[in-house]
Amino acid sequence: MSAVTAVGVCLLLLTGCVPGQSIDSLATQPEAALTYPGSTDVRTNNVPGRVQFGLDGGDVAVTGISGTTTHTQREVIAFYSHALAANGWTQPRDDHRSETASGLPSYFMQWDKTKPYLTYVVVVWTEGETTKYETQLNSLR
Repeated sequence: MSAVTAVGVCLLLLTGCVPGQSIDSLATQPEAALTYPGSTDVRTNNVPGRVQFGLDGGDVAVTGISGTTTHTQREVIAFYSHALAANGWTQPRDDHRSETASGLPSYFMQWDKTKPYLTYVVVVWTEGETTKYETQLNSLR
């Protein structure tokens, strides 16, 4: 499980059984396709939401981008920080001591927007000479 996926699961557990928006609805948000310039190996990652009645409240829909670049972690972080702050997002969480699922050191940022209520997560790490990143956009309401 990637760090981004783990964060999504934790957010769902903390907020309860809330279905959120669909993949199609999330895809209309400009940040859904926000990609670091010049990235290679870019992939869109979609996880459709599932509504379930009972204790298993289902899963929120999640969309995001993963990619690689030869630029530094600091440059990738600065790009996302500038782009999100310029569009009204606030940053409640910033952790430079995070780890990927495979145990590599990573930088984790969470950004929130209240109208509509959205959460955007960015995880950035380095493997050899390559900087890798994943983003995750979801709505918990």
